[in-house]
Amino acid sequence: MILNELVKYADRLEREGKAQPFMYTAQVIKWLVDIAPEGTFRSLNRTSSGVLKGRDPGKTFIAPNVVRGVDIKPKLLADKAEFVFGLGDGNPERLVRQREAFLKLTQACAAETGNPAVGAVAQWLSALDPQAFHADHLSGHEDYSSADQFAFVVGGQVLIDLPEVQRYWAQVCTPEGGDTFVAQSLISGEVGPTMSIEPVKIKGIFGGQMAGMNFISANSAAFESYGLRGSNIAPVAFEEARKYATALNTLLADRNTSLSVGGVTYGFWTSEGDVPPVGPVIKDPEAVEGAVKRRRLSDVARKPTQPVQTDPAEFRDALSSIFHPPGVKVSNAAAFYSLGMTPSGSRIAVRTHLRSTVEATTQRLATYFARQSIAPMTEEHHGKLYGLYELIGAMYRDPKKDRTEADTDALIRFALAGEALPHTFLSRLAGRNRAEKRVTRPRAALTRMVLLSRPQEFAMNDAHLDYLDEDFPNPTYHLGRLLAVLDDIQHAVMKANTTLVDRFYGSMSTTPYAVMGRLIQGSQAHLQKLRKDNKFRHDEKQDLLGRVMARLKPSEVPQRPLTTKEQALFSLGYYHQKAALAAQMRERMAEAQAKKASQQTTPPNATDEGDTSHE
Repeated sequence: MILNELVKYADRLEREGKAQPFMYTAQVIKWLVDIAPEGTFRSLNRTSSGVLKGRDPGKTFIAPNVVRGVDIKPKLLADKAEFVFGLGDGNPERLVRQREAFLKLTQACAAETGNPAVGAVAQWLSALDPQAFHADHLSGHEDYSSADQFAFVVGGQVLIDLPEVQRYWAQVCTPEGGDTFVAQSLISGEVGPTMSIEPVKIKGIFGGQMAGMNFISANSAAFESYGLRGSNIAPVAFEEARKYATALNTLLADRNTSLSVGGVTYGFWTSEGDVPPVGPVIKDPEAVEGAVKRRRLSDVARKPTQPVQTDPAEFRDALSSIFHPPGVKVSNAAAFYSLGMTPSGSRIAVRTHLRSTVEATTQRLATYFARQSIAPMTEEHHGKLYGLYELIGAMYRDPKKDRTEADTDALIRFALAGEALPHTFLSRLAGRNRAEKRVTRPRAALTRMVLLSRPQEFAMNDAHLDYLDEDFPNPTYHLGRLLAVLDDIQHAVMKANTTLVDRFYGSMSTTPYAVMGRLIQGSQAHLQKLRKDNKFRHDEKQDLLGRVMARLKPSEVPQRPLTTKEQALFSLGYYHQKAALAAQMRERMAEAQAKKASQQTTPPNATDEGDTSHE
């Protein structure tokens, strides 16, 4: 059960001193009120987030938190101006009661803890004239708002950081036994007081409410049963609810243990040791890409631009070096957990939860990156890997305007659990290829990933699909090559505004039997013109066309619309052939540049010097 594992993670954080205090969360506090030990006002200081551009919201503190409804619930020693001073645009009577509640809580804390600094604040608040304070110290600040949060400093110490204050707040927030519903907790199985509402809101869910969200709640009769309401519909012990929410907030606040992409928010953690930065690596694989390139370049016998057959082992070694830097203790045998969440109103919907080990996750991630490897179309593409959002965006015209949660989750399950990618990916990829009349490298890479994720179903056990394969057994792959070759022949003799691919990619990739003959016949005129202009190029392209046609026996060309798998193979054949032609062009340009450079550096020969001397 994933919540039970979160509770265990919270216990570990507490043992290691990394957990947030009970009922504390990260909050922006814009103002610090400095009070002297004798209970007099010293100064009002604006905090800063350190952001140099745009509006500065103030500094983030780990501060007391409370889940508010219509009731008046103050927070201890750090709250809005409505509670601290009774200032705001709301109901005046309610503002008075809010201030009284804040002052009463502060006085009770001072009495319970006996801390003189808290007593100084209580003394100053009890004698304060809010309107005079506003006129003297707040009205002059243009960026002041009654929604701003204030905290107190005495003798240079922020009071909400004091251990005795944190213990008192935990005592205040712990429910009394007589007021709670007693039942068997769904997490531990123990019978005891359970929460009526979740004590800690979960923050950091992409697209969710800024104030925080709940895992377990019911706000209408449709969700209630057996007379149970609120969070009692799924009884969980108050302390366990506090722990799983605290653990999740800790994970989501750290970019190394969380990931927000494609509308889904993920949290990652382990059963022991440090958590490897899986989220950052999936979101931006630049570090993996760099490590693999450095390893390849260290092989002096290999040219940087030479085609390299993908090997998951080199990606696994690169990931291991990233996951195990000096000073970080990551255990390969430790359990690795991931939890994917999306917002659903005020609640959190769990899309997926996975359990594996760090070692198995590293191996699957290596396979995930290795299967992105595909022939480069340009020099910059050598060894380039794509982040999760780039791969998802390859299937959409504008991914920001579409619901991509299901696709994001499918890619994460493929990357971390090795699950097969869905057939819908191939349909979307084929649709984008037809719409744009081209096959981009991210689309080709994702197509390869889908086909290789289902080796039995698509008969890809022995396939690599990363570079051009002139012996590939499926004819639809060579139909894609044929379109690329015919387009190249046309390009060699004329610079058309509307190319062959612009006009025929859609029909050739779906019903090739209807247009194939017409395209081959039309290419003969181009070849004849090329033979007159450049015999060498003509022979070269005629030879390539002959090799492609040799793989396309009339009896093997489908006399029906191509299936989704066949359209995928068509796109890969087209891409591989275009990449091979581009590589050939780059080699020629490099040879020409080298030859030109050699001629420029060659000194005049002896005969010329002799002639000049003679003259």
